[in-house]
Amino acid sequence: MKQIIKYIELISNSSFIPWFLMNNFPEGIDNSNECSLMELIQETCILDKDWIDKLTGYYDGIFDENDGYINAPNSVVISLSNGDELCVEFHPGDTIYYINGSQIGCTGPSYMIRSISLTQFIEYTSKLNASEKILLLPMVKITFEEKDELKNVINSILSTVDMQGCSVEDVSACILENSLE
Repeated sequence: MKQIIKYIELISNSSFIPWFLMNNFPEGIDNSNECSLMELIQETCILDKDWIDKLTGYYDGIFDENDGYINAPNSVVISLSNGDELCVEFHPGDTIYYINGSQIGCTGPSYMIRSISLTQFIEYTSKLNASEKILLLPMVKITFEEKDELKNVINSILSTVDMQGCSVEDVSACILENSLE
């Protein structure tokens, strides 16, 4: 049984956005700085490990016992602009994405991201506020020709959240690299 958390509760903790980005864009590299998004955030941000462990349900032994999954994960559910429902589940070893109950992606051992086009992302998020859009962003795949358009979307989103001193340009570069097909 999922434990539903209100999105406002998640973003009220300054660790959520940096942690979320760090864990959901694992292939994000800023080639100009030769730095991954995880390295960038770990070097710049102060993350509340206890809060993150509570969010994900982490405890010592979870990977040995259940491969990093818990039975009742904390989840956030938001209505997308077209009426569909996005649910994001947080496990110690995975973040799982669903639209209307069907899994569209995950970042754990069965790694599957980049499952929606930029056009779909814009359709799904047209009525959402900028910080809500971040929840679906890891599922976006783009072509090289769409890079500038996604860069504008990312910068719009990141300008509304507390990045704890991380450069929006550097984070944006990592996300862009992660989103390319």
